Amino acid sequence: MKIHIKLLLFATVFILSSCESWLDLKPITQATEEQIFSTAEGYRSTLNGLYKNMGKASLYGKNLAFAMLDGFSQQYDLSPENNIMTEYQAYGKMDYGQTQVASRIEETWLAAYNVVANANNLIQNLIENTTPELFEFGEMERNMILGEAYACRVLVQFDMLRLFAPAPISDDGANYVPYVEQYPNIQPAGISVNECIDKVIADLEKAKELVYGFDTSALAMNAVCTGDARFYNKFPSFTTLASTPRALSDFFKGRGYRLNYYSMTALLARAYQYAGKYDDAFEAADEVLKFKYEASQWDKFTFYEFKTTGIMSGADNSFATFEGKSNLRLVDNLIFALYNEKAYEELNLGVHFFKESKGAGAQYFVIRIDDIFKSSKGIDESASDIRHTKMIFLANNKQPVSGKWFCHEDEAMRSKNVTILPVIRATEMQYIMAESYARKGNWTDAARILNEIRQARGCWDNVSFSSWDDFVKELIIDARREWISEGQLFYLYKRLNAEVDFGKGIKRSFKRQEAVVPMPESQSM
Repeated sequence: MKIHIKLLLFATVFILSSCESWLDLKPITQATEEQIFSTAEGYRSTLNGLYKNMGKASLYGKNLAFAMLDGFSQQYDLSPENNIMTEYQAYGKMDYGQTQVASRIEETWLAAYNVVANANNLIQNLIENTTPELFEFGEMERNMILGEAYACRVLVQFDMLRLFAPAPISDDGANYVPYVEQYPNIQPAGISVNECIDKVIADLEKAKELVYGFDTSALAMNAVCTGDARFYNKFPSFTTLASTPRALSDFFKGRGYRLNYYSMTALLARAYQYAGKYDDAFEAADEVLKFKYEASQWDKFTFYEFKTTGIMSGADNSFATFEGKSNLRLVDNLIFALYNEKAYEELNLGVHFFKESKGAGAQYFVIRIDDIFKSSKGIDESASDIRHTKMIFLANNKQPVSGKWFCHEDEAMRSKNVTILPVIRATEMQYIMAESYARKGNWTDAARILNEIRQARGCWDNVSFSSWDDFVKELIIDARREWISEGQLFYLYKRLNAEVDFGKGIKRSFKRQEAVVPMPESQSM
């Protein structure tokens, strides 16, 4: 099978001023490619362009996040009586042939492989046409850009594998999606699941080595050690590299929005787990969670903690209460996110997440959260779990909607929240470690990790289990709450061939034709 991929080369103009501005990039024509790749700023801006395009609605801004994928995963109540948007009803039915759904699938495919094409073009120019002397920080900067470009092509191709091919547990050995490594490659051939995941892992291991020099420096550590540092450029100290007296320039800030050494390690843990390399996955996840940074003898930071700062105010789930909340993305727990400065407008959040009543009978709440706060014992934990008490608001005083996407009336507050598009959370690293223990029959440590997560979120009724099926049940109960509107649940169900709650008493695993999203007809032959 050959797969046609339409390539849309982009180049960008780089602007130095802030985290927001380095992502506010303006497309220019392909004719200027040679000029772009003649300067360090051209390489920087092209890399930033990869991230900006991944944050669009066609990829992690919407389709691979709160909309299409979470619709597929049955995360929402998409029944006609609570939702009048036929596209979202079709998501819930996993009706891949429905016109709007098919269109979303195709735009996701095209957008993903356009990112890959541009990443490959950047990689080839870095390898073939540059020397370290072109860059302000020499070999270290060149390697950093090269490593991130590899990681960008990994991220989107890994998710195309997870979306359009069977999970390893259901693999039939056939060829599915391509793994494109050269530019241009207009008609790449699909490869097997195992071949593809091997390429994902190899690229990530290579990328980690390339960015290690910068990301483990004191200067870079200072830029990632807290959520505020990673996403808001609020650094705890002003340590600088020993090799330069200069402070951290804007290109090296906003490291939470970039695939740095730690987010690559987290992504590698995800890939190892997918490949069935559970010990390797455990070690990678453990490395991320255990890393500490000592800015001074007084200032010591543990990466990727779960902190509730900014969300605990108020005693109810009303609009008025949520207007006073900040940090609805829980950035201290967030390892990697993408950024979309115009997310409110481009992702059409005003339609999907109403801020106020639109009158009697309004039915636009397409992301009405389903009933997911019952424990395995049948206990309603909605009054104790802060993922409900502090992170779910009631639209029209009755429709439970994810607070992660709450759209503040205050434009500055709204921008601070909805522009951040979560891709990897630290909680996933805990899930990976718990699963590794469970696969070895170490139910005690597997339960310990899940209970640590639950207790941090206000659930003190500890879980326990003594079988794989019971562990999976508890894992999914927690993941449904943790990953609300973030697009990861579909992959979890599929990878484990786990039971999915379709509502109305129907619980079953995905059928093969549901788990393997069909590639766009225009892309296969």
